[in-house]
Amino acid sequence: MKPVSVLVVIVNYRTPVMAVDAAGALAAEVMARGDVHVAIVDNQSGDGSAETIAAAIAARGYDSWCSLISEDRNGGFAAGNNAGLRWYHERTGGYPEYAWLLNPDTIAEAGALGALVDFLEINPTVGIVGSRCLERDGTVWPSAFRFMDVRSELDGAINFGPVTRLLGNPVIAPRPTDEPMQAQWVSGTSMMVRRLVIERIGLMDEGYFLYFEETDYCARARDAGFDIWTVPASRVVHIGGQATGVTGEARAVKRRPRYWFASRARFFLHAHGLACTHLANLMWLLGYPLGRLIAWARGRTRDDPPRLWLDFLHAYYGHGGIMYRPTDRARTMGVGNG
Repeated sequence: MKPVSVLVVIVNYRTPVMAVDAAGALAAEVMARGDVHVAIVDNQSGDGSAETIAAAIAARGYDSWCSLISEDRNGGFAAGNNAGLRWYHERTGGYPEYAWLLNPDTIAEAGALGALVDFLEINPTVGIVGSRCLERDGTVWPSAFRFMDVRSELDGAINFGPVTRLLGNPVIAPRPTDEPMQAQWVSGTSMMVRRLVIERIGLMDEGYFLYFEETDYCARARDAGFDIWTVPASRVVHIGGQATGVTGEARAVKRRPRYWFASRARFFLHAHGLACTHLANLMWLLGYPLGRLIAWARGRTRDDPPRLWLDFLHAYYGHGGIMYRPTDRARTMGVGNG
C-alpha cells in the first residue's frame, strides 16, 4: 500500500449502509486531493455488515481509495480505531501524517477534511482537532468540552442555572463559537490526530469499550504537550446514537448501558483518583433528585434515560458494582495501549 497523508478510519457496528455513506460523503474531496485513504473497520458485527460494506465499495467504485478491515471481535470503539491504524502501519511501516477518526453515522460536508488538515498544517502545537457537529436540521451540537470534575458532576445532575452560576459555571460544553476554539477535549464523532501524537503517546486505551475514550486520549495528548482545538469550518452532520441509543433521538428511551458507567469510572479514576471519584459519584447521586425536583416545580421535563439514578447507584455500588471490585478498579486505573 502506498503511504498517504490522511487516513480516515470509520468504525462500523451494524450500521453498514451508514458507514459506506459516510465514506461516500468524502468521495469528491478524496478524489480531488489524491492523498487520502479511507478504512472502514467492521467490529465483528455478526449481521452481514462486512459483506454489505465490501459489496458497496465495489459497486460504487470506491476500491482505489477505500478498504474494508473485518475484525474477528468487537473490542469497542477504541479497539476499532486502533485496528485501522495498525492495519495501515503494517502495510506502510508507519502512521499517516494525519488520522481522521470519523463516526459511521456522519455525513461530512464539502471541505470538512481539508479544513482540519489546513488548521493542523499552520498550527504545529495542535495535536488533535475536531469538527463542528450538526444535527440533521442544522442545529449545532456541542463538540468542544472541558474535563469533568466534582463540580461539573454536581452541576450536570442538578441542571439549574442559579446553581451553575453558584458553582462557578463548571459546564463541560461551552457555547460554540464561529471561530476556531481551544478545548480540553473534542468529540470522537470527528477527530483528526497528528502523527506525532500517535508516536508519542500511542494508540487509544482499549480498556474503554465505548464512550470517554476520546476524552482520555485528549487528556493524554495534553499531558504530552499538545493543544486541542475545534474548527467550525469543518462541518459534519451527526446522526447520533444509531448503534447505542445513548445519544441522539433514542437517548431518553433506552437505559444507559453498564459500559457507559464503566468508561466514566475509568476516566475519573485515571484523571482524579479514587477519593475524588467517590466524591463525584456522591455529588451526582445527591444532586440528581434535587434537579428532578426543581424541574418538576418549574413545570419542566428532563431528557433523561429511564431509571438513571438507580442504574448509576447499582452500577457503582450495587452487588458486583464497579467501585467495589478491586481487580476491575486496578484495570480501570491502567492506561494500556501506550
